[in-house]
Amino acid sequence: MRHFHHLLRRASAWMLVLVAIFCLPMGGSFAAPVAAPRSSERLALIKQRGSLIVGVKTDYPPFGFLNASGTSEGFEHDLAQDIASRLGVTLTKVTVSGANRLQKLEEGSVDMLLSTTGDTAERRKIVTMIEPNYYSSGVTLFMPPEQNVSDWPETRGKKVCATQGSYFNRIMAQRYLLDLQMFNNARDAKLAVKDRRCIGYLFDNTAIQGDLRLPEWSGYKAPLAPVLNTPWAIAIARREGGSDFERLLGDIVADWHRSGFAIQREKVWGLPASSFLADTHALWKKIDAKGRRLCEREVSGQWPSACRNPVLLSSTDTTGLRRVGLWFKENTGLDLSLIYDEYDRTRFFLGLGTTVLLMLLCVSGSLLLGVLGALLAEARVRVVSRLIWMASIVGRMTPPLLAMYVLLFGLGSMLMAAYGISVSAFGVVVWCLSFYTGSSITTALLFAADVKRQSNPGFQLRWGNLGELIAMSSGHVTAALVNVSKATMMASAVAVPELLSVATTIMTDNGNVGVMMNVLLLTFLLLIFATVRLLGALERRLLGAVK
Repeated sequence: MRHFHHLLRRASAWMLVLVAIFCLPMGGSFAAPVAAPRSSERLALIKQRGSLIVGVKTDYPPFGFLNASGTSEGFEHDLAQDIASRLGVTLTKVTVSGANRLQKLEEGSVDMLLSTTGDTAERRKIVTMIEPNYYSSGVTLFMPPEQNVSDWPETRGKKVCATQGSYFNRIMAQRYLLDLQMFNNARDAKLAVKDRRCIGYLFDNTAIQGDLRLPEWSGYKAPLAPVLNTPWAIAIARREGGSDFERLLGDIVADWHRSGFAIQREKVWGLPASSFLADTHALWKKIDAKGRRLCEREVSGQWPSACRNPVLLSSTDTTGLRRVGLWFKENTGLDLSLIYDEYDRTRFFLGLGTTVLLMLLCVSGSLLLGVLGALLAEARVRVVSRLIWMASIVGRMTPPLLAMYVLLFGLGSMLMAAYGISVSAFGVVVWCLSFYTGSSITTALLFAADVKRQSNPGFQLRWGNLGELIAMSSGHVTAALVNVSKATMMASAVAVPELLSVATTIMTDNGNVGVMMNVLLLTFLLLIFATVRLLGALERRLLGAVK
Protein backbone atom coordinates (compact mmCIF):
# COMPACT_ATOMS: atom_id res chain seq x y z
CA MET A 1 0.00 0.00 0.00
CA ARG A 2 2.85 2.36 0.87
CA HIS A 3 4.45 1.63 -2.49
CA PHE A 4 1.12 2.39 -4.19
CA HIS A 5 0.87 5.81 -2.46
CA HIS A 6 4.47 6.56 -3.49
CA LEU A 7 3.64 5.80 -7.13
CA LEU A 8 0.49 7.92 -6.88
CA ARG A 9 2.46 10.91 -5.59
CA ARG A 10 5.00 10.55 -8.41
CA ALA A 11 2.24 10.35 -11.02
CA SER A 12 0.61 13.46 -9.57
CA ALA A 13 3.90 15.30 -9.69
CA TRP A 14 4.36 14.40 -13.37
CA MET A 15 0.84 15.57 -14.14
CA LEU A 16 1.65 18.95 -12.59
CA VAL A 17 4.82 19.14 -14.70
CA LEU A 18 2.82 18.46 -17.88
CA VAL A 19 0.27 21.10 -16.93
CA ALA A 20 3.08 23.56 -16.33
CA ILE A 21 4.60 22.78 -19.74
CA PHE A 22 1.48 22.87 -21.89
CA CYS A 23 -1.03 25.02 -20.05
CA LEU A 24 1.08 27.87 -18.70
CA PRO A 25 3.06 30.38 -20.76
CA MET A 26 6.40 28.98 -21.87
CA GLY A 27 9.41 30.61 -20.30
CA GLY A 28 7.49 32.05 -17.35
CA SER A 29 5.11 31.29 -14.55
CA PHE A 30 1.60 32.68 -14.23
CA ALA A 31 0.66 35.48 -16.60
CA ALA A 32 1.68 38.87 -15.28
CA PRO A 33 1.87 42.35 -16.79
CA VAL A 34 5.06 43.06 -18.66
CA ALA A 35 6.92 46.29 -19.20
CA ALA A 36 5.65 48.73 -21.82
CA PRO A 37 7.39 48.56 -25.19
CA ARG A 38 10.79 50.20 -25.28
CA SER A 39 11.19 53.58 -26.93
CA SER A 40 12.09 53.57 -30.60
CA GLU A 41 14.91 55.76 -31.87
CA ARG A 42 13.44 55.55 -35.37
CA LEU A 43 10.04 56.84 -34.23
CA ALA A 44 11.76 59.68 -32.38
CA LEU A 45 13.72 60.52 -35.55
CA ILE A 46 10.51 60.52 -37.65
CA LYS A 47 8.84 63.00 -35.30
CA GLN A 48 11.99 65.14 -35.12
CA ARG A 49 12.34 65.44 -38.90
CA GLY A 50 8.57 65.82 -39.33
CA SER A 51 8.46 63.29 -42.16
CA LEU A 52 7.82 59.57 -42.56
CA ILE A 53 9.94 57.97 -45.30
CA VAL A 54 8.20 54.93 -46.79
CA GLY A 55 9.51 52.50 -49.42
CA VAL A 56 6.75 51.95 -52.00
CA LYS A 57 6.28 50.27 -55.37
CA THR A 58 5.59 52.30 -58.53
CA ASP A 59 5.46 49.40 -60.99
CA TYR A 60 2.64 47.36 -59.48
CA PRO A 61 -0.77 48.87 -60.35
CA PRO A 62 -3.11 49.45 -58.65
CA PHE A 63 -1.05 48.98 -55.45
CA GLY A 64 1.61 51.42 -56.55
CA PHE A 65 2.19 53.11 -59.92
CA LEU A 66 2.87 56.38 -61.71
CA ASN A 67 -0.21 58.14 -63.07
CA ALA A 68 -0.38 60.11 -66.34
CA SER A 69 1.21 63.15 -64.70
CA GLY A 70 4.07 61.09 -63.27
CA THR A 71 2.79 61.21 -59.66
CA SER A 72 3.00 57.99 -57.65
CA GLU A 73 -0.26 56.67 -56.23
CA GLY A 74 -2.11 53.46 -55.43
CA PHE A 75 -3.65 51.33 -52.71
CA GLU A 76 -0.48 51.05 -50.62
CA HIS A 77 0.29 54.74 -51.10
CA ASP A 78 -3.06 55.56 -49.46
CA LEU A 79 -2.16 53.34 -46.51
CA ALA A 80 1.21 55.05 -46.16
CA GLN A 81 -0.46 58.47 -46.20
CA ASP A 82 -2.86 57.37 -43.46
CA ILE A 83 0.05 56.32 -41.22
CA ALA A 84 1.81 59.66 -41.77
CA SER A 85 -1.40 61.55 -40.97
CA ARG A 86 -1.86 59.61 -37.73
CA LEU A 87 1.72 60.43 -36.76
CA GLY A 88 1.17 64.09 -37.57
CA VAL A 89 4.01 64.23 -40.11
CA THR A 90 4.35 64.54 -43.86
CA LEU A 91 4.86 61.58 -46.16
CA THR A 92 7.99 61.08 -48.26
CA LYS A 93 7.85 58.20 -50.70
CA VAL A 94 10.90 56.35 -52.01
CA THR A 95 10.49 53.96 -54.94
CA VAL A 96 11.79 50.46 -54.19
CA SER A 97 11.82 47.17 -56.09
CA GLY A 98 11.54 43.57 -55.03
CA ALA A 99 15.30 43.26 -55.38
CA ASN A 100 16.40 46.27 -53.27
CA ARG A 101 13.61 46.96 -50.78
CA LEU A 102 15.03 44.97 -47.85
CA GLN A 103 18.45 46.49 -48.47
CA LYS A 104 16.96 50.01 -48.38
CA LEU A 105 15.34 49.21 -45.05
CA GLU A 106 18.46 47.68 -43.54
CA GLU A 107 20.68 50.61 -44.49
CA GLY A 108 18.17 53.10 -43.06
CA SER A 109 17.22 54.83 -46.33
CA VAL A 110 13.54 54.31 -45.46
CA ASP A 111 11.70 54.11 -42.15
CA MET A 112 9.41 51.30 -43.28
CA LEU A 113 8.28 49.31 -46.30
CA LEU A 114 4.77 49.22 -47.71
CA SER A 115 5.67 47.46 -50.92
CA THR A 116 3.74 44.19 -51.48
CA THR A 117 6.15 42.42 -49.10
CA GLY A 118 5.12 38.84 -48.38
CA ASP A 119 5.26 37.83 -44.72
CA THR A 120 7.38 34.67 -44.51
CA ALA A 121 9.42 32.94 -41.81
CA GLU A 122 12.60 33.59 -43.81
CA ARG A 123 11.97 37.34 -44.04
CA ARG A 124 11.21 37.51 -40.31
CA LYS A 125 14.82 36.53 -39.71
CA ILE A 126 15.90 39.72 -41.51
CA VAL A 127 13.28 42.36 -40.66
CA THR A 128 10.41 42.94 -38.23
CA MET A 129 7.05 42.21 -39.81
CA ILE A 130 4.08 44.14 -38.43
CA GLU A 131 1.08 42.16 -37.27
CA PRO A 132 -1.66 41.95 -38.30
CA ASN A 133 -1.04 41.55 -42.04
CA TYR A 134 -2.73 44.19 -44.17
CA TYR A 135 -3.35 42.27 -47.42
CA SER A 136 -2.79 38.91 -49.10
CA SER A 137 -2.06 37.62 -52.57
CA GLY A 138 -2.23 34.23 -54.25
CA VAL A 139 -1.99 32.48 -57.59
CA THR A 140 -4.72 32.68 -60.24
CA LEU A 141 -5.20 32.47 -64.01
CA PHE A 142 -5.29 35.41 -66.44
CA MET A 143 -7.80 34.20 -69.06
CA PRO A 144 -9.32 35.36 -72.37
CA PRO A 145 -13.04 36.24 -72.58
CA GLU A 146 -14.20 33.00 -74.24
CA GLN A 147 -12.81 30.66 -71.57
CA ASN A 148 -15.54 29.17 -69.35
CA VAL A 149 -13.33 27.62 -66.66
CA SER A 150 -14.85 28.44 -63.27
CA ASP A 151 -12.95 26.16 -60.87
CA TRP A 152 -9.38 24.88 -60.56
CA PRO A 153 -10.20 21.17 -61.14
CA GLU A 154 -11.48 22.13 -64.60
CA THR A 155 -7.92 23.14 -65.59
CA ARG A 156 -6.51 19.62 -65.25
CA GLY A 157 -4.53 18.52 -68.26
CA LYS A 158 -4.92 21.89 -69.99
CA LYS A 159 -2.11 23.97 -71.46
CA VAL A 160 -1.33 26.88 -69.14
CA CYS A 161 1.24 29.62 -69.75
CA ALA A 162 3.74 30.37 -66.96
CA THR A 163 6.97 32.29 -66.40
CA GLN A 164 10.19 30.49 -65.57
CA GLY A 165 11.34 30.61 -61.95
CA SER A 166 7.96 31.22 -60.29
CA TYR A 167 7.87 29.33 -56.98
CA PHE A 168 4.33 28.08 -57.56
CA ASN A 169 4.89 26.46 -60.99
CA ARG A 170 5.81 23.00 -59.72
CA ILE A 171 3.20 22.97 -56.95
CA MET A 172 0.36 23.95 -59.29
CA ALA A 173 1.48 21.57 -62.04
CA GLN A 174 1.48 18.64 -59.60
CA ARG A 175 -1.76 19.61 -57.89
CA TYR A 176 -3.84 20.17 -61.05
CA LEU A 177 -1.85 18.24 -63.69
CA LEU A 178 -1.25 21.42 -65.66
CA ASP A 179 0.63 21.25 -68.96
CA LEU A 180 2.81 24.30 -68.33
CA GLN A 181 4.15 26.26 -71.31
CA MET A 182 7.19 28.15 -69.98
CA PHE A 183 8.12 31.71 -71.04
CA ASN A 184 10.96 34.00 -70.02
CA ASN A 185 8.74 36.91 -69.00
CA ALA A 186 5.15 37.92 -68.29
CA ARG A 187 4.77 39.85 -71.56
CA ASP A 188 5.46 36.79 -73.74
CA ALA A 189 3.23 34.60 -71.59
CA LYS A 190 0.30 37.02 -71.89
CA LEU A 191 0.82 37.29 -75.64
CA ALA A 192 0.64 33.49 -75.84
CA VAL A 193 -2.73 33.66 -74.05
CA LYS A 194 -3.82 36.27 -76.59
CA ASP A 195 -2.80 33.90 -79.41
CA ARG A 196 -4.83 31.10 -77.74
CA ARG A 197 -1.76 28.91 -77.22
CA CYS A 198 -2.93 28.21 -73.67
CA ILE A 199 -6.10 28.68 -71.64
CA GLY A 200 -4.54 31.26 -69.32
CA TYR A 201 -1.46 32.71 -67.63
CA LEU A 202 -0.54 31.43 -64.16
CA PHE A 203 0.65 34.31 -61.96
CA ASP A 204 0.12 36.41 -58.83
CA ASN A 205 -3.49 37.58 -58.64
CA THR A 206 -2.62 41.13 -57.57
CA ALA A 207 -0.37 41.66 -60.60
CA ILE A 208 -3.05 40.21 -62.84
CA GLN A 209 -5.63 42.62 -61.42
CA GLY A 210 -3.35 45.46 -62.49
CA ASP A 211 -3.19 44.06 -66.03
CA LEU A 212 -6.96 43.76 -66.23
CA ARG A 213 -7.25 47.53 -65.74
CA LEU A 214 -5.33 48.19 -68.98
CA PRO A 215 -7.30 48.89 -72.20
CA GLU A 216 -5.32 46.30 -74.19
CA TRP A 217 -6.71 43.52 -71.97
CA SER A 218 -10.32 44.66 -72.04
CA GLY A 219 -12.64 41.66 -71.63
CA TYR A 220 -9.97 39.43 -70.14
CA LYS A 221 -10.66 38.01 -66.69
CA ALA A 222 -9.34 36.14 -63.64
CA PRO A 223 -12.36 34.14 -62.42
CA LEU A 224 -10.57 31.51 -60.32
CA ALA A 225 -10.20 31.98 -56.57
CA PRO A 226 -6.53 32.64 -55.64
CA VAL A 227 -4.67 29.70 -54.11
CA LEU A 228 -1.30 29.40 -52.30
CA ASN A 229 -2.09 32.68 -50.58
CA THR A 230 0.73 34.68 -48.95
CA PRO A 231 -0.09 37.53 -46.52
CA TRP A 232 1.56 40.95 -46.89
CA ALA A 233 3.00 42.92 -44.02
CA ILE A 234 4.54 46.32 -43.29
CA ALA A 235 8.27 45.81 -42.66
CA ILE A 236 10.49 47.80 -40.32
CA ALA A 237 14.10 47.26 -39.26
CA ARG A 238 14.77 44.13 -37.23
CA ARG A 239 16.11 46.15 -34.30
CA GLU A 240 12.69 47.84 -34.01
CA GLY A 241 11.07 44.59 -32.87
CA GLY A 242 9.38 45.08 -29.49
CA SER A 243 9.50 48.87 -29.74
CA ASP A 244 6.69 51.41 -29.49
CA PHE A 245 7.10 51.98 -33.24
CA GLU A 246 6.16 48.34 -33.91
CA ARG A 247 3.29 48.58 -31.41
CA LEU A 248 1.96 51.78 -33.01
CA LEU A 249 2.03 50.39 -36.54
CA GLY A 250 0.31 47.18 -35.41
CA ASP A 251 -2.46 49.20 -33.77
CA ILE A 252 -2.93 51.25 -36.95
CA VAL A 253 -3.24 48.15 -39.16
CA ALA A 254 -5.67 46.61 -36.66
CA ASP A 255 -7.80 49.75 -36.91
CA TRP A 256 -7.76 49.50 -40.73
CA HIS A 257 -9.38 46.08 -40.40
CA ARG A 258 -11.83 46.98 -37.62
CA SER A 259 -13.02 50.19 -39.27
CA GLY A 260 -13.14 48.78 -42.80
CA PHE A 261 -10.65 51.39 -44.04
CA ALA A 262 -8.64 48.77 -45.98
CA ILE A 263 -11.81 47.46 -47.66
CA GLN A 264 -12.86 51.02 -48.53
CA ARG A 265 -9.46 51.69 -50.17
CA GLU A 266 -9.75 48.41 -52.04
CA LYS A 267 -13.04 49.57 -53.56
CA VAL A 268 -11.60 52.98 -54.44
CA TRP A 269 -8.86 51.35 -56.51
CA GLY A 270 -11.23 48.99 -58.30
CA LEU A 271 -9.78 45.82 -56.80
CA PRO A 272 -12.07 42.78 -56.63
CA ALA A 273 -13.34 42.00 -53.17
CA SER A 274 -10.59 40.19 -51.25
CA SER A 275 -11.70 37.28 -49.08
CA PHE A 276 -8.69 38.01 -46.88
CA LEU A 277 -9.88 41.54 -46.11
CA ALA A 278 -13.48 40.42 -45.62
CA ASP A 279 -12.51 37.59 -43.26
CA THR A 280 -10.03 39.76 -41.35
CA HIS A 281 -12.58 42.57 -41.00
CA ALA A 282 -15.09 40.12 -39.51
CA LEU A 283 -12.48 38.62 -37.18
CA TRP A 284 -11.22 41.93 -35.82
CA LYS A 285 -14.76 43.16 -35.15
CA LYS A 286 -15.74 39.96 -33.32
CA ILE A 287 -16.84 40.24 -29.67
CA ASP A 288 -16.22 37.42 -27.16
CA ALA A 289 -18.71 36.02 -24.61
CA LYS A 290 -17.73 38.72 -22.10
CA GLY A 291 -18.50 41.53 -24.51
CA ARG A 292 -14.85 42.31 -25.22
CA ARG A 293 -13.13 42.44 -28.57
CA LEU A 294 -11.63 39.09 -29.44
CA CYS A 295 -8.57 40.72 -31.02
CA GLU A 296 -7.22 42.90 -28.21
CA ARG A 297 -3.60 42.90 -27.15
CA GLU A 298 -2.73 40.54 -24.30
CA VAL A 299 -0.71 41.60 -21.26
CA SER A 300 2.41 40.50 -23.15
CA GLY A 301 1.67 43.08 -25.84
CA GLN A 302 1.02 40.35 -28.43
CA TRP A 303 -2.21 39.81 -30.29
CA PRO A 304 -4.16 36.64 -29.36
CA SER A 305 -3.08 33.61 -31.38
CA ALA A 306 -6.57 33.42 -32.95
CA CYS A 307 -5.90 36.82 -34.56
CA ARG A 308 -2.43 36.04 -35.92
CA ASN A 309 -1.11 34.22 -38.97
CA PRO A 310 -1.12 30.55 -37.82
CA VAL A 311 1.77 29.67 -40.15
CA LEU A 312 4.14 31.93 -38.21
CA LEU A 313 3.14 31.01 -34.64
CA SER A 314 5.39 29.24 -32.14
CA SER A 315 4.38 27.13 -29.14
CA THR A 316 4.72 30.13 -26.85
CA ASP A 317 2.05 31.97 -28.85
CA THR A 318 -0.71 29.36 -28.61
CA THR A 319 -2.63 27.13 -26.23
CA GLY A 320 -4.25 23.71 -26.25
CA LEU A 321 -3.60 21.10 -28.93
CA ARG A 322 -1.83 23.54 -31.26
CA ARG A 323 0.61 24.44 -28.49
CA VAL A 324 1.40 20.77 -27.86
CA GLY A 325 1.88 20.14 -31.60
CA LEU A 326 4.15 23.15 -32.09
CA TRP A 327 6.16 22.33 -28.96
CA PHE A 328 6.62 18.78 -30.28
CA LYS A 329 7.70 20.14 -33.67
CA GLU A 330 10.18 22.61 -32.14
CA ASN A 331 11.76 19.94 -29.92
CA THR A 332 11.74 16.93 -32.24
CA GLY A 333 11.57 18.38 -35.74
CA LEU A 334 8.46 16.27 -36.47
CA ASP A 335 5.55 18.32 -37.76
CA LEU A 336 2.24 16.59 -36.97
CA SER A 337 0.20 19.38 -38.55
CA LEU A 338 -2.68 17.03 -39.42
CA ILE A 339 -3.29 16.67 -35.66
CA TYR A 340 -2.89 20.20 -34.29
CA ASP A 341 -3.77 22.29 -37.35
CA GLU A 342 -7.52 22.44 -37.93
CA TYR A 343 -7.20 23.14 -41.67
CA ASP A 344 -4.80 20.23 -42.29
CA ARG A 345 -6.85 17.97 -40.03
CA THR A 346 -10.02 18.77 -41.97
CA ARG A 347 -8.27 18.19 -45.31
CA PHE A 348 -6.82 14.88 -44.12
CA PHE A 349 -10.12 13.46 -42.90
CA LEU A 350 -11.93 14.64 -46.04
CA GLY A 351 -9.27 12.84 -48.07
CA LEU A 352 -9.65 9.76 -45.88
CA GLY A 353 -13.43 9.86 -46.37
CA THR A 354 -12.99 10.20 -50.14
CA THR A 355 -10.65 7.20 -50.18
CA VAL A 356 -13.03 5.05 -48.12
CA LEU A 357 -15.91 6.03 -50.43
CA LEU A 358 -13.78 5.17 -53.48
CA MET A 359 -12.96 1.77 -51.98
CA LEU A 360 -16.61 1.00 -51.23
CA LEU A 361 -17.83 2.09 -54.67
CA CYS A 362 -15.02 0.34 -56.55
CA VAL A 363 -15.47 -2.94 -54.65
CA SER A 364 -19.25 -2.80 -55.14
CA GLY A 365 -18.94 -1.72 -58.78
CA SER A 366 -16.40 -4.47 -59.53
CA LEU A 367 -18.66 -7.15 -58.08
CA LEU A 368 -21.70 -5.80 -59.89
CA LEU A 369 -19.99 -5.55 -63.28
CA GLY A 370 -18.25 -8.91 -62.82
CA VAL A 371 -21.42 -10.79 -61.92
CA LEU A 372 -23.53 -8.99 -64.56
CA GLY A 373 -20.92 -9.72 -67.22
CA ALA A 374 -20.78 -13.40 -66.33
CA LEU A 375 -24.60 -13.74 -66.34
CA LEU A 376 -24.90 -12.03 -69.74
CA ALA A 377 -22.08 -14.13 -71.21
CA GLU A 378 -23.84 -17.31 -70.05
CA ALA A 379 -27.18 -16.18 -71.49
CA ARG A 380 -26.34 -18.20 -74.64
CA VAL A 381 -27.17 -15.25 -76.91
CA ARG A 382 -24.29 -15.41 -79.38
CA VAL A 383 -23.87 -11.68 -80.06
CA VAL A 384 -24.16 -10.74 -76.38
CA SER A 385 -21.74 -13.46 -75.28
CA ARG A 386 -19.13 -12.35 -77.82
CA LEU A 387 -19.49 -8.71 -76.83
CA ILE A 388 -19.02 -9.61 -73.15
CA TRP A 389 -15.93 -11.67 -73.94
CA MET A 390 -14.43 -8.82 -75.96
CA ALA A 391 -15.27 -6.27 -73.27
CA SER A 392 -13.70 -8.42 -70.56
CA ILE A 393 -10.52 -8.82 -72.61
CA VAL A 394 -10.30 -5.06 -73.25
CA GLY A 395 -11.01 -4.36 -69.58
CA ARG A 396 -8.32 -6.73 -68.33
CA MET A 397 -5.70 -5.66 -70.87
CA THR A 398 -6.15 -1.88 -70.59
CA PRO A 399 -4.23 -0.24 -67.70
CA PRO A 400 -6.83 1.63 -65.61
CA LEU A 401 -4.71 4.77 -65.45
CA LEU A 402 -4.56 4.88 -69.26
CA ALA A 403 -8.35 4.44 -69.37
CA MET A 404 -8.76 7.36 -66.95
CA TYR A 405 -6.62 9.63 -69.13
CA VAL A 406 -8.49 8.62 -72.29
CA LEU A 407 -11.90 9.31 -70.74
CA LEU A 408 -10.92 12.54 -68.97
CA PHE A 409 -8.54 14.20 -71.38
CA GLY A 410 -9.77 12.61 -74.60
CA LEU A 411 -13.51 12.11 -74.44
CA GLY A 412 -13.86 14.68 -71.63
CA SER A 413 -12.13 17.41 -73.65
CA MET A 414 -14.31 16.71 -76.70
CA LEU A 415 -17.52 16.83 -74.63
CA MET A 416 -16.45 20.10 -73.05
CA ALA A 417 -15.53 21.65 -76.41
CA ALA A 418 -18.66 20.46 -78.22
CA TYR A 419 -21.38 20.59 -75.57
CA GLY A 420 -19.88 22.27 -72.49
CA ILE A 421 -20.25 19.04 -70.48
CA SER A 422 -17.68 18.50 -67.73
CA VAL A 423 -16.81 14.87 -66.96
CA SER A 424 -16.52 13.99 -63.24
CA ALA A 425 -13.01 12.81 -62.37
CA PHE A 426 -14.39 10.91 -59.38
CA GLY A 427 -16.94 9.09 -61.53
CA VAL A 428 -14.31 8.25 -64.15
CA VAL A 429 -12.04 6.71 -61.49
CA VAL A 430 -14.86 4.56 -60.08
CA TRP A 431 -15.86 3.38 -63.57
CA CYS A 432 -12.33 2.59 -64.80
CA LEU A 433 -11.27 0.68 -61.68
CA SER A 434 -14.61 -1.15 -61.48
CA PHE A 435 -14.49 -2.10 -65.18
CA TYR A 436 -10.88 -3.28 -64.91
CA THR A 437 -11.52 -5.45 -61.85
CA GLY A 438 -15.03 -6.47 -62.92
CA SER A 439 -13.59 -7.86 -66.18
CA SER A 440 -11.25 -10.04 -64.17
CA ILE A 441 -14.13 -11.26 -61.95
CA THR A 442 -16.23 -12.06 -65.05
CA THR A 443 -13.39 -14.18 -66.43
CA ALA A 444 -12.98 -15.99 -63.10
CA LEU A 445 -16.71 -16.82 -62.89
CA LEU A 446 -16.84 -18.04 -66.49
CA PHE A 447 -13.78 -20.22 -65.88
CA ALA A 448 -15.51 -21.67 -62.79
CA ALA A 449 -18.59 -22.37 -64.94
CA ASP A 450 -16.39 -24.24 -67.46
CA VAL A 451 -14.94 -26.33 -64.63
CA LYS A 452 -18.45 -27.12 -63.42
CA ARG A 453 -19.48 -28.24 -66.91
CA GLN A 454 -16.74 -30.89 -66.92
CA SER A 455 -18.78 -32.86 -64.41
CA ASN A 456 -22.18 -31.50 -65.45
CA PRO A 457 -22.25 -30.82 -69.23
CA GLY A 458 -25.63 -29.11 -69.12
CA PHE A 459 -24.63 -26.63 -66.42
CA GLN A 460 -25.45 -22.97 -67.13
CA LEU A 461 -24.74 -20.02 -64.87
CA ARG A 462 -27.93 -18.54 -63.46
CA TRP A 463 -28.77 -16.26 -60.59
CA GLY A 464 -29.84 -19.26 -58.50
CA ASN A 465 -26.44 -21.02 -58.70
CA LEU A 466 -24.31 -17.86 -58.71
CA GLY A 467 -23.30 -18.29 -55.06
CA GLU A 468 -21.81 -21.70 -55.82
CA LEU A 469 -19.57 -20.30 -58.57
CA ILE A 470 -18.52 -17.32 -56.49
CA ALA A 471 -17.52 -19.77 -53.75
CA MET A 472 -15.49 -21.78 -56.27
CA SER A 473 -13.62 -18.66 -57.44
CA SER A 474 -13.61 -16.86 -54.08
CA GLY A 475 -9.83 -16.75 -53.80
CA HIS A 476 -9.42 -14.98 -57.12
CA VAL A 477 -12.38 -12.67 -56.53
CA THR A 478 -11.18 -11.66 -53.06
CA ALA A 479 -7.66 -10.93 -54.32
CA ALA A 480 -9.07 -8.81 -57.16
CA LEU A 481 -11.21 -6.77 -54.74
CA VAL A 482 -8.27 -6.21 -52.38
CA ASN A 483 -6.18 -5.04 -55.32
CA VAL A 484 -8.82 -2.57 -56.52
CA SER A 485 -8.94 -1.13 -52.99
CA LYS A 486 -5.18 -0.48 -53.23
CA ALA A 487 -5.55 0.93 -56.75
CA THR A 488 -7.77 3.80 -55.53
CA MET A 489 -4.51 5.73 -54.98
CA MET A 490 -4.46 6.20 -58.76
CA ALA A 491 -7.23 8.76 -58.33
CA SER A 492 -4.64 11.34 -57.25
CA ALA A 493 -3.24 11.28 -60.80
CA VAL A 494 -6.44 12.91 -62.09
CA ALA A 495 -6.77 15.44 -59.25
CA VAL A 496 -9.36 13.58 -57.15
CA PRO A 497 -8.73 14.78 -53.56
CA GLU A 498 -8.27 11.33 -52.00
CA LEU A 499 -5.77 10.44 -49.28
CA LEU A 500 -2.59 10.44 -51.40
CA SER A 501 -3.51 13.73 -53.08
CA VAL A 502 -4.32 15.40 -49.74
CA ALA A 503 -1.16 14.07 -48.08
CA THR A 504 0.92 15.41 -50.97
CA THR A 505 -0.75 18.82 -50.63
CA ILE A 506 -0.06 18.92 -46.87
CA MET A 507 3.58 17.97 -47.52
CA THR A 508 3.86 20.72 -50.13
CA ASP A 509 2.41 23.33 -47.78
CA ASN A 510 4.37 22.34 -44.66
CA GLY A 511 7.46 20.47 -45.85
CA ASN A 512 6.77 17.58 -43.42
CA VAL A 513 7.49 14.91 -46.02
CA GLY A 514 8.80 12.19 -43.69
CA VAL A 515 5.92 12.48 -41.23
CA MET A 516 3.18 12.53 -43.87
CA MET A 517 4.66 9.64 -45.87
CA ASN A 518 4.71 7.47 -42.74
CA VAL A 519 1.17 8.56 -41.81
CA LEU A 520 0.05 7.76 -45.36
CA LEU A 521 1.69 4.34 -45.26
CA LEU A 522 0.21 3.48 -41.85
CA THR A 523 -3.27 4.70 -42.85
CA PHE A 524 -3.31 2.64 -46.04
CA LEU A 525 -2.05 -0.44 -44.21
CA LEU A 526 -4.93 -0.10 -41.76
CA LEU A 527 -7.46 0.44 -44.57
CA ILE A 528 -6.24 -2.58 -46.55
CA PHE A 529 -6.09 -4.69 -43.38
CA ALA A 530 -9.72 -3.78 -42.64
CA THR A 531 -10.68 -4.56 -46.26
CA VAL A 532 -8.99 -7.97 -46.14
CA ARG A 533 -10.68 -8.84 -42.84
CA LEU A 534 -14.10 -7.75 -44.11
CA LEU A 535 -13.81 -9.61 -47.41
CA GLY A 536 -12.44 -12.66 -45.59
CA ALA A 537 -15.44 -12.68 -43.27
CA LEU A 538 -17.83 -12.40 -46.24
CA GLU A 539 -15.97 -15.20 -48.04
CA ARG A 540 -16.25 -17.54 -45.03
CA ARG A 541 -19.94 -16.73 -44.66
CA LEU A 542 -20.56 -17.43 -48.36
CA LEU A 543 -18.65 -20.72 -48.24
CA GLY A 544 -20.61 -21.74 -45.16
CA ALA A 545 -23.91 -20.96 -46.87
CA VAL A 546 -22.98 -22.96 -49.99
CA LYS A 547 -21.95 -26.00 -47.94
